Amino acid sequence: MANNNGFAQALDDLRTMINVNQSVEKDELVQAAEYFVSQLESRIKTSAKNKKHLRDSLKIVIKNDYVSVQFEKDAYYWYMVEHGHKKASGKGRVKGQHFVRNTVDDEQERLIDIMAQRMFR
Repeated sequence: MANNNGFAQALDDLRTMINVNQSVEKDELVQAAEYFVSQLESRIKTSAKNKKHLRDSLKIVIKNDYVSVQFEKDAYYWYMVEHGHKKASGKGRVKGQHFVRNTVDDEQERLIDIMAQRMFR
C-alpha cells in the first residue's frame, strides 16, 4: 500500500535539509547576503554633504557559521535614519526611511530562494 499522505515526502525533505553540507549552507548565506546588500544599497539615499554615506558603510561579516549584514562602526546613526528620531530642538520628530525593513519585505521571497536553491536539488 502506497503512502500518499505527504509525510514521506516531508520526511525526505527534512533529511535532505539535515544532511546538507555546512560549507554549502555558508555559501548560500553569503550569496543571499551579497544579494541583500546590492538591493539595500540602491534604496539608501545619499547625503548632499561630501562625506562617507550609509550605503558605502555596508559590510558582510562572516564568523564561523554566522553570516550577517552590518553597517560599519562609524555609521552608528543608521538606526535613527531607519526608524526616525526626535529633532534636535526637542519639538517634533524626523520620520524614518525604513529602507532596511522595506528591502527585507520586498526581497524576502528571493532571499529564501537563494538560500534554499542547493538544499532541495
